Amino acid sequence: MTAESLLKLYEEHRGKVSDKWHFYLEEYDRILSAYREEPVRILEIGVQNGGSLEIWAKYFPNAQVIVGCDNNPKCGELVFQDERISVVIGDINANETYEELSAIIPEPSIIIDDGSHKSSDIIKTFARYFPLLQQGGEYIIEDLHCSYWQDYE
Repeated sequence: MTAESLLKLYEEHRGKVSDKWHFYLEEYDRILSAYREEPVRILEIGVQNGGSLEIWAKYFPNAQVIVGCDNNPKCGELVFQDERISVVIGDINANETYEELSAIIPEPSIIIDDGSHKSSDIIKTFARYFPLLQQGGEYIIEDLHCSYWQDYE
């Protein structure tokens, strides 16, 4: 049986909204397909509506844990049917948030930074979380084009 592409999972998804750009999905498939059946641990920074967490759960059927982190308290109200999914509310670079995340998801296999898109935040987050990444894992930063925009530093 051939696994469905990430693009197809996004197109068929019903539930919480996810707004990943379509051209990202082919790249995610290319980069992450080798991990599909692995017992990965995923940290996604920037949750918004929570839809991508649900889609990651479908894409990675054997994922051990899928944790989202967002500083928007409304994201704490999200409820997921899949017990592998959870959300931590807090500033990704605050010590308390770091301690909570590293306790829930030690040595993540995949880290996806879809947070503030501000250059200073991206750099701080990478410096803090990359050392936690599992050997051979993937660290992905979305929307780096924002670094060319004044509002994003």
